[in-house]
Amino acid sequence: MERRQLRERLQGNLNRVLSEALPGESVEGLDRLGEQDQLRAERGLVAVMGKGGSISYEHIDALSTHDMTFRITAERKEVGELKERLARTKKDAATPTIPYHLG
Repeated sequence: MERRQLRERLQGNLNRVLSEALPGESVEGLDRLGEQDQLRAERGLVAVMGKGGSISYEHIDALSTHDMTFRITAERKEVGELKERLARTKKDAATPTIPYHLG
């Protein structure tokens, strides 16, 4: 599963997910995040949650069974952040640009 996710990241999966900038985000910043993610995937790096909640990146072949708990925690954090962003996207899409009573 980890290797499949690496292949997806290498193919620009994050770029597709972050395709549109939300209010307060820059297109350049999103592009940079996608590029960094692809570079990490090229190097075989996956996110691992460290002490204090910090994320570090380890080579997939260097992970031990013990590290998988920290890998899963990092994955959950990343998925949670993407879900929050998706909820903001839906909220912004549902918010009309012109109030109905003025339209």
